[in-house]
Amino acid sequence: MIVVSTVAIFGVVFLGFIVTKSNFPRTITVATFLSAVVLVPAPYLVGTSLLHRAIALGALLATIVVGLVAPSLTAQVSLRQTAAVIRTEYYNLNVETYSGVFPKSVVRGGGLARIGDRYLQLSGDGHLYVFGWEAETDRLKIIPLPYRVPINGDEFAAAAGRPWAAPRDEWLPQEGQRVEAAGEVLNTEWFRTYALLVQETGPDVRVFVSHPYWKAAQQCWVERVSMLHSDRTTILRGAAGPEWKMLYETTPCLPVRGEGRRHGIAFVGYFGGGRMALLDTQTLLLAVGDFGFDGVASVEAQAQNSATSYGKTIAINIADGRAAVFTLGHRNPEGLFVDRSGTIWSTEHGPQGGDELNRLERGKNYGWPYTTDGTDYGSFSWPLNKPDAQQRYQTPVFAWVPSIATSNLLAVEGGLFPQWRGDLLIGSLKAGTLFRARVRDGHVAYLESIVIGSGIRDLIEGHDGRVILWTDAATLVSVRPKEGSIGETLFAEKCSGCHQSAPISGNRIGPNLFGVVGRRVASIRNYPDYSPALRQLGGVWTDARLDEFLKRPREACPGTSMDYTGVNDAERAAIIGYLGTLQ
Repeated sequence: MIVVSTVAIFGVVFLGFIVTKSNFPRTITVATFLSAVVLVPAPYLVGTSLLHRAIALGALLATIVVGLVAPSLTAQVSLRQTAAVIRTEYYNLNVETYSGVFPKSVVRGGGLARIGDRYLQLSGDGHLYVFGWEAETDRLKIIPLPYRVPINGDEFAAAAGRPWAAPRDEWLPQEGQRVEAAGEVLNTEWFRTYALLVQETGPDVRVFVSHPYWKAAQQCWVERVSMLHSDRTTILRGAAGPEWKMLYETTPCLPVRGEGRRHGIAFVGYFGGGRMALLDTQTLLLAVGDFGFDGVASVEAQAQNSATSYGKTIAINIADGRAAVFTLGHRNPEGLFVDRSGTIWSTEHGPQGGDELNRLERGKNYGWPYTTDGTDYGSFSWPLNKPDAQQRYQTPVFAWVPSIATSNLLAVEGGLFPQWRGDLLIGSLKAGTLFRARVRDGHVAYLESIVIGSGIRDLIEGHDGRVILWTDAATLVSVRPKEGSIGETLFAEKCSGCHQSAPISGNRIGPNLFGVVGRRVASIRNYPDYSPALRQLGGVWTDARLDEFLKRPREACPGTSMDYTGVNDAERAAIIGYLGTLQ
C-alpha cells in the first residue's frame, strides 16, 4: 500500500511538471521522490494522534505544492535582468539585458521575429519560443513551442565524431577572427540555425528558418529553408498539427571529403549567410554564403558560378519553391533588410577587413572573390583581387576596415526614435556594438557606435518601436529611449532654436526655460525682451498652463511675440514632461 501511494504521489507531481511544461532540474525530481518515500508512510508511523497525522499530511501536501511550483521558481531565479543607460548623439538609451531567459542551446546562433503582438526566438539548435512584455508590468514572459526545426545536428555530429555542442577547445576560431590551421576536422559548433522570418497575411502565418542539413549517404551538406504554415492562434498556442516542410535546398551538395572539398577546414558553417527577407507576398529572398569555397581554399570560386547556389542571393517562389539567382558575388551575407521604399540592404563579411554594406539590385554582381577591401589572413593583400574589379562589379556603399563581423541590420521605421527614423542599425558580432548609419542620397554620411558589450546575432524593431537584440551570450537586450529622452529630443528639435534648457547657457532669442515649471510668468530679471502681452498675463507656469500655451500660443496669450503655431498633443506632453525635469 505504501509503495502504491508513493508512486501515486510521485506521479501527481510529475504530471504537474508536464502540465505546466516546466524544465525541471533532476535535483528537484529526486528530492520530491525521496520526500514522498518518507512522507507517504509518515501518517501511519507517527502514532494515532490526530495532531501528529495532520502535521504529516500537511508536510506531504507541501511537498506536492513545492514540487509543482519549484520549477517555475527556479526559472524566475535563473532569469537575471540588468539595466544600463548609454548616452548617444540623440538619446540617452535605457538598455535592459535579460540573461538566463531561454533554455541553453547546444550551439550559438538563432534569431528573432515579430508574430502577432508578440515575438519568436529561435535557438541555434532549432527550438522556438514565444515571448513578449506584459503591458501592465513590462515583465518578460516566455512560452516554449513544440515545433522543433528539422536541423539534423546529431547526424552531422555522428559523422564528425564529436558532440554537437559548443567546444571547450580554445583553438577553435570564432567569426571574424583569424582561422589557424587546425586540421580537417568537422566543427560541429558551426552546424546551427542561421535565421528566422515570419510572414503574416491576416490570421495566416508562415515561419521560415534557414539552416544547414547533413546528407549522411553522400557525406555532404546543403543549406535549407524549412517552412511552418498555419494560423497564428494555433502557432502561438503551440497546438498540434503544423509540420515543417522543405521549401528550398541549395545545390550542389558540398562534400567534406575528396577533391571537391574545401581544403584546410572542410566545414566553415558560419559562412552560410542564411538571412531572409520578403520581396513581395509570394517571393522570399535568401542570402547564401559561399561556405569558404572561394577559389583559394577550393578549386572553384562558387560565388562566381551562376549554376550553383552559393555566394548568391536567391529569389524563391513561396508557393512552389522555384528559385532563381537574384544577385551573385557574395562571401558571407549576414544581414538582409528591405525598407519601406523597396531598397534592399545587405551586410556581408569580408576576409581580414572589408566587411560591407551593400545595396542589392537584381542581376548585379558584387565581385567576391575578385574584389574586396580586405586582405587574406596574415597577409597584406587578397590574392584574387583583379585590377579592373571596380569597373566590372558593384562596389559597396560602405566598408569596414578592420572587420567588425557584421550581423543583421534594419532600417528604423517606427515612432519611438524619431531622430533615428530612416537610419540603418547594424549589428556586430566581433565589436559587440550596434552601429547607427545615417544614410543620405544612398551613401553613409556617418556611423555612430553604440557599445552593447556582447556580439549581436540578430535585431528587430519591436511593436512599440524598441530595438530588440539577440546576442551570442544568449542574452535578450531591449533598447529604448530613457524616460524623458523623447521630450529632450523634441525640445532640441522644436524649441532650442529660441530657448536654452541649462542655466549656464543664459538666454537666446527667448528666455532660458530651466526651472520654468513653477516659475512666475515673465519673471527672469536678465531677460528684457518679454512681450507686453506676456508680462500682463501673470500667474505661474504649471503643466496645465504650459499645455494650453504650447497648444496655441497666440490664443492662450494674444499679442505674444512667440512666432509658433503650436505643438501636437503627444509631442506637447513629452516636452512638458522634459521641462518638469529642469529643476
